[in-house]
Amino acid sequence: MNTALFVTCLGDTFYPDAVEATVDVLSRLGCSVDCPPGQTCCGQPMFNAGYFDQARSVARHFVKVFAETTGPIIAPSSSCAAMVRNHFPRLFRDSADELALAEAVGERTFEFCEYLVKHLDVDLAAMGARFDGSVTFHCSCHFRELGLWDEPVDLIGRIPGLRYVPLENIDHCCGFGGTFSVNFPHVSGRMAADKVRAVEATGADWLVFADPGCAMNLTGFANRQGRPLRAMHVAELVRRSLGG
Repeated sequence: MNTALFVTCLGDTFYPDAVEATVDVLSRLGCSVDCPPGQTCCGQPMFNAGYFDQARSVARHFVKVFAETTGPIIAPSSSCAAMVRNHFPRLFRDSADELALAEAVGERTFEFCEYLVKHLDVDLAAMGARFDGSVTFHCSCHFRELGLWDEPVDLIGRIPGLRYVPLENIDHCCGFGGTFSVNFPHVSGRMAADKVRAVEATGADWLVFADPGCAMNLTGFANRQGRPLRAMHVAELVRRSLGG
C-alpha cells in the first residue's frame, strides 16, 4: 500500500520522534511511505485566526503537493487531519475546480490511529507487540470533528502487557486551541491546570497523545509548574511496543 506522510508543522519542529515513529510503524505494516519534500503548513493557524485569504493560499499549495501523491495521506495529528478534511472545502467553496481537488485530497487524509484501526485493523499482538507499563491518554477535541473518538484507546488496548488508566474528563479540552491559548491565556491556563491534575491523578507512567498541539500545551504548562510529565505520541508507543 502506497501512503503519503503529512508531517505537520509541530511534528517537524517539536515532535520529530513522533513523525519518525509514524514512518516506522507504517513501514512495519507493509506500507511504502512517501514524504513530499515540498509540503508546508496546511493553513490551520491562519484559518483559526480568521485570516482566510492567507489560509487559502497555504492550503492551495498543500493541495497541489499532495495531489501528486497516491494512496492514503497519514497525519500524526488529529487537528491537522481535520483541517484538510473538514475545512479545505470551506476555503475553496467558491471555486469548483479547486474545491474538487481539495475534496479529493481530503478524502484521502486520515489521522494515524484512525488509519491503523479502521482501515488496516492492525493486530499488534500477532506482530509480537508488548509494552510493560501504564499509560493514560488525552483525546484531543478534533477527534470529534473527524467523527472519531474510540480509535486511539482501541489502538492502545491492542498492545499486550500495557495497563491503560482512563483519564477523568477525557472529553474536556486541554485549553490549547491554537490561537485560543494566546488570546485567552488565563482561561487556557485554568483548563490546562485541570487536565494536568487529571493526568497526575491517574498515576500512569506515561501520558500518550495523538495531537502535538495538545501535548505541547500540557507538557509546557506542567514544566512551568515544576511538575514535568512524561509524554509520547501514540505512534511512539506502538513503535516501542514493537521493539523500536
